[in-house]
Parts: sequence; C-alpha cells; structure tokens
Amino acid sequence: MREIWRKIKQRYAPYIIVYMTKGLLRLLLSTCRIEVEGLEQFISLATYKRSILMLWHNRLAILPEILRSHTPGHLIYRAFISQSRDGELLAILANSYEAGRTLRVPHNARHQALGKMIAQLKQGGEVMVITPDGPRGPRYQVKPGIIVAAKESSASIVPLTWAADRFWQLKTWDKLILPKPFSRILVKFGDPIYIPKESERFLKEETVRLQCILDELNSQICSSILPNQKKWPK
Repeated sequence: MREIWRKIKQRYAPYIIVYMTKGLLRLLLSTCRIEVEGLEQFISLATYKRSILMLWHNRLAILPEILRSHTPGHLIYRAFISQSRDGELLAILANSYEAGRTLRVPHNARHQALGKMIAQLKQGGEVMVITPDGPRGPRYQVKPGIIVAAKESSASIVPLTWAADRFWQLKTWDKLILPKPFSRILVKFGDPIYIPKESERFLKEETVRLQCILDELNSQICSSILPNQKKWPK
C-alpha cells in the first residue's frame, strides 16, 4: 500500500503543484496593472513569419499568462524545454495552455537539441520560446545556439522582457523574479532581430550583439518603471 501511494504521489504531485501555482499566479496578476509595448509589431511578425521569442530564464514565471491575455488565439507557442526535473514542471505548465506546446530535448546533448530546434522552426506555424541562458545558466549570458537556430531556419528573434515596480526575487540559480500583488508591470517586445544566412559576422560576434540588445532592453524597461530606484535585480 505504501508503495502504491508513493507511485501516486510521484505521478500526480507535479500536476498538483503546477495547477496550484498557475491559479495563484493568475490571481496575483489580476491585481496588477499590466502595460505592454511593442505588441502589435510582434503579432504581425509572428503571424506571417518564423519567429523566436527570447527572454531571460528568470522572467519566465508570468510569460504564459501575458501571452494568454494579450496575444490572439491563432498564435501557437512552443517552449524549448530540457528533459530534467525542473523542465518537467515547466512542460506541464506550458502544455496546460490551449496555445502551449513543448519541445523536450536532452539537457546534456546540445547538438541533438539544436537540430530539433532548427527542424521545428523550419516547419513554421509556431512561435518558439527560448531562454538563451537556460536551463542552468550562467544567468544573463546568451548561448550561441539561438544564433545558429535563427540563421539556419531564417527565423526572426524577438527579445522580450518585463519589470515590476514591486517584486520578489527567489533564491534559485536564475534568481527568479515574481511581481508582488497590486504592482505595476511593464512588458516590452523589442524590435525583431534578423540574422541572414549570408551574414559575415562570426558566431561570437552575433552572440555579443544579441547579448547587448537584450541587456539594453532590460535597462530601458527597468529605467522606465523604476526611474528613481536602483533596486531592480541584476
């Protein structure tokens, strides 16, 4: 009996955790004032062209709810998630949304994962969601895989970030950020980034360029929502 109960907990506990968390996040965000910039440009691009939505790993928490409430139902999002314990919870969360899909890849087989990402992007019809510093960091450091995927699939990269005037920061490896109730949240979709196949830039140069663009987007949005404070986590 004890063994059966253990198996039941192993099977259903992740779903209970995810759905409870999802409900609490939706309740929390219902108290917040959310402003979104760059949305029309993103929707227009994602509707007709291959697209990658890129954000830092510690901004993932509220992304599904933002996409659910602010983007049209015809857009489908496929999250690039590693086959790990943490990845399992993220996959359950992503798949719980009508527009959510996942692409599960081995966390220790980079070439295989990259090949799957490129193949999925070439099929089109979905927006790939990627955290360039995931799944285990280093935090706020772009890895070159997203550059190769965008170049080989001719997909556009749309950087995304958000900031809140009141927030918590968890003690996870990525220092996950959560807005506090009744806070003001500013979400920004940046300008699309194109990496043509004939680009003469080396992979390292393109990675640095992408890093600078996302860092600058973060600085802009944090300055907008916290103009007189220096407390936003780095």
